[in-house]
Amino acid sequence: MKINSIKIEGFLSVKEAEINFDNYFGITNIVGVNEDTNPISSNGAGKSTIIEAVSFALFGKTIRKTTEKNLRYALEKVPCKVTITVNDNVVITRTKKPPSLLVEVDGKSYTKEGILPTQEYLEKFLNINYNVFLASMVFGQQNTMNFLSATPEEKRSIIQNFLNISDLFKHRSKIRSLKTTFSNEKKVASTLQAESMQKVTNLKGTNKKLKNALDRGEETLKESDITFVKKFSMTELQDIEQRRAEMVLTCQGVENKIHTALSTITRLKGNIQKYEENTTCEHCNKKPRVIWEQLESDKLEIEKAYLTRDKLRKKLAKLNKEVDKFHIPISSSDFELIENLKGIETEIKVIKKQIRNQQTISRRHSVDMEEAQKKYDLMRFWEQAFSEQGLIKYIIRNILEFFNTRSNYYLNILSRGVFSIEFDDILNETISNGLGNVAFDTLSGGEKKKVSLAVMLSLNDLLRLSGKEKSNIIFFDEVADSLDREGVKGLCELIDELKEDKKVFIISHNEYLTSIIEDKATELVVKKEKGTTSFA
Repeated sequence: MKINSIKIEGFLSVKEAEINFDNYFGITNIVGVNEDTNPISSNGAGKSTIIEAVSFALFGKTIRKTTEKNLRYALEKVPCKVTITVNDNVVITRTKKPPSLLVEVDGKSYTKEGILPTQEYLEKFLNINYNVFLASMVFGQQNTMNFLSATPEEKRSIIQNFLNISDLFKHRSKIRSLKTTFSNEKKVASTLQAESMQKVTNLKGTNKKLKNALDRGEETLKESDITFVKKFSMTELQDIEQRRAEMVLTCQGVENKIHTALSTITRLKGNIQKYEENTTCEHCNKKPRVIWEQLESDKLEIEKAYLTRDKLRKKLAKLNKEVDKFHIPISSSDFELIENLKGIETEIKVIKKQIRNQQTISRRHSVDMEEAQKKYDLMRFWEQAFSEQGLIKYIIRNILEFFNTRSNYYLNILSRGVFSIEFDDILNETISNGLGNVAFDTLSGGEKKKVSLAVMLSLNDLLRLSGKEKSNIIFFDEVADSLDREGVKGLCELIDELKEDKKVFIISHNEYLTSIIEDKATELVVKKEKGTTSFA
């Protein structure tokens, strides 16, 4: 991130001031003059206000954790407002009372609804957060976010941001969401399968009860010797009875026709007898032709009548058999039982179909559950892959050699070869002084500063690995305090290296440091007079 300029209004002891960082190159020594106490003293002049203003503009908080009351310029009612320009085209304006955050890129507003969403957009856009800012751009007395005193989680967070791998957590978040979705799908499928199986069990139980009732009913019919009638419904049995009655009437009709045929035969036989007894013609001695023809016709009618009679008798015999077959005495209770059994059989058929359907549904839910389980297991795998113990750990492990090498490079210069440091894959450090391992907390103030500075500078180097735009500024706030002369010499050597590609701003009361850099540095005078700080 490149910082171009900053405009400060009503912030801390500054009423109004503006600094154009593009006008500064190499080393800048921030010198303080406090006219309100002792013009010779720089204490309390407000030299650190520049750093605090940058921190406030970018992240809405100061390094010293200044209270809101003390944050605003107290001498006059001047609105607290800090405007910073970064990367040549991004203008960030932050105010207090009322609090606001405005972001413009190339003159176009990218301010979101609310400060928090705007802050999230800003940090994502600039690819930086507060911890990275402190660890890579600020080293001083008030920097409470010292890498070595950070928790393992904070250390990982800083490294992740430096290496551009924080997005992996976004993937992890999406994966967790999918895992939850598939877990819910699995639960739903499992519940539905259980419900389907329970329905199958219930239906089978009902089917068993109906089968038992059917068996008992059939046994009753057997005892009544009408079991075979069960295949007929009540309506069918009634229809059979109706058919039987119709057949009886038909039989009666056939019998009447037989009787009529027999009467005709008797009548015709009488006619024939009369015709046979009839006298012959008195002229020709022959029977009359008419009588003869009638006689022959009657004989034919008799033969037809006999054939009809025989056919009718056969039909009558068949009908009587049909009548006998359907002539079954069935009581009303038997009819009711048969009807109930038919209903039970119909219900059994329906239930069997329902069982088959539920079994199909259950199998489908089982498949759904298995698929959801596979997806869940896959998401669980990827969740582990994107965890601190997965890809992130792998990436950190692979940059450790570089990180350790650069840390020891700087520490060797600062401590003149006395100290070395080694980070393991979970970012726990081991510090050695040549005689053995020592804990960071047991070191003196000057030794802590050497180790911390070396680590901070190596973190800066990680930016080159991340593909992020390198910061153009680094602030050293009272960095030489507690350092011995060899430490100050080593610091100046490193500053000479850093000034080649960074603007190095130094706040220091260390006269030895000042004497070494005075010929190389530009001065930025911070003057406090009548409670108001100005820059020149």
